[in-house]
Amino acid sequence: MEQAGQNYLAVYQREFSELEGLQKADQVTYALQRAHNTLYFHARRRTSAQDITCGLCGLDEAFAGRLLCYLYENAVAPEQVPDVLRDLCGAAV
Repeated sequence: MEQAGQNYLAVYQREFSELEGLQKADQVTYALQRAHNTLYFHARRRTSAQDITCGLCGLDEAFAGRLLCYLYENAVAPEQVPDVLRDLCGAAV
């Protein structure tokens, strides 16, 4: 996700602390990017090489920003981002 020349409209990073027996320390980054007429949501764990990307066409940029904030504030797992966006936006995903 950290590629030179990439401009993101918004980026949020959530830190997770080590909780013995429950979770490992990690960081999840959520980002919003516009390319042509599509808004792309990116979500990635620091401990994973996989960047989950989901594009939505025809979405208002302000609403997309609120969606990104929702993903961050609710600590949506990167693997669940496409399903959550599909639930919230329906056929636009």
